[in-house]
Amino acid sequence: MTTLAASSEADDILSASRSGRGRIVAGVPADVEVIVVGGGPGGSATAALLAEMGHEVLILDKARFPRHKACSEYINPGGVAVLERLGAMAEIDALGPHRMAAMRVFAPGGRSFLADYDGVEAGRTALGLSRYRLDHLLLRRAAAAGATVVEGAHVRGLLIEGGVVRGVEVTIDGTRQTIRARLVVGADGRHSVVTRALGIDASPSVLEQTGLVAHYRGVTGLDRFGEMHVGRGGYGGLAPLEDGLTNVAFVSPARRVAARDGGTLAYFEAGIASLPRMAGRLAGATMEGTVRGIGPMAHRATRVAGDGYLLVGDAASFLDPFTGEGIYAALRAAELAAPVASAALRRGEVTVRSLVPYGAARRRVFTAKGAVCWIVQGFIHQPPLMDYVTRRLDERAALGRQLASVLGNIGPAAPALSPLFLARLLRP
Repeated sequence: MTTLAASSEADDILSASRSGRGRIVAGVPADVEVIVVGGGPGGSATAALLAEMGHEVLILDKARFPRHKACSEYINPGGVAVLERLGAMAEIDALGPHRMAAMRVFAPGGRSFLADYDGVEAGRTALGLSRYRLDHLLLRRAAAAGATVVEGAHVRGLLIEGGVVRGVEVTIDGTRQTIRARLVVGADGRHSVVTRALGIDASPSVLEQTGLVAHYRGVTGLDRFGEMHVGRGGYGGLAPLEDGLTNVAFVSPARRVAARDGGTLAYFEAGIASLPRMAGRLAGATMEGTVRGIGPMAHRATRVAGDGYLLVGDAASFLDPFTGEGIYAALRAAELAAPVASAALRRGEVTVRSLVPYGAARRRVFTAKGAVCWIVQGFIHQPPLMDYVTRRLDERAALGRQLASVLGNIGPAAPALSPLFLARLLRP
């Protein structure tokens, strides 16, 4: 049976009651099989999969949904494929996401190349959909699958006994309490309480970037494409969303944001103005809401699983939003984690040994793409090199399609790391 914590959102209540599978509960269980900390895409997808496998799952999130979140709000073609496998696409399509057949990438000197997903495989597209709607939908789906959802639940730390994670310490409605679990899933983002409590943060200091995002209405010239604009002091992104909105992002070194003279809005607008083609797209457009920020963004945990816990989404690893795989990686990690966790729970052995297959699966799926992302970071932080590579990709269509396949998580990333590919890309 689904149990859904009391929420101010009427449609949460309606979706639970209409399904016939849920009920509103005032209390919170003191002992459950699985706790998922964080109700974003990775947490909700993991919870839904485990609930569908017959496990008792409790999702705790300090926010109340729907809520806005600083994010590029871009789901690459690989992420769309995961949502299709999860059976969520019909509901997502009903929200009116903007489909993008390609991303156009502009180098500092003005040259561009088209990462054409539809050209790699006919019909493949990325989606632009606000986290306000995406996260709320995925959380409702987790509840419909049987998970208990408690919003406004601020996890403060972990219950650790004999080196094994046994639950969480959480504040709900001003009351601090302990909830025990056989497995705790950390899905609480880059600034994860779970990873901090375990002492396994290892965020790289070489790429401390801060991202600022806002929604604009009236952005012109995008239609079937999104855009990335690389400058000499940062880069910007444009992702069309539902209802005629566009996600506008500017990413720059965290030290520059910290040392700014004026406010966040002034810094954001100056950053956009430093990218003339991007600024041109915004001529006549109006901002809706406020500028939201997050940083430093790069994060990595030294371990993704251990005795009594595992990590998914940004809590496990995140580099930079330029390559647009954050939501994909969170959803794909849920697919990898759920069967391993379920098998461990059924054996009654939720240990580092029983969760080893999850780490192995992550290495198989994510390592090569991660290496490509680091190479891309090298390009965008060296403007002359970015200009050179962009021109090569524009002139050599086969290379452009191969890189589009990798960036969109359509095909394997390993071929883009081969000496042959790099030689063809870099030779004059």
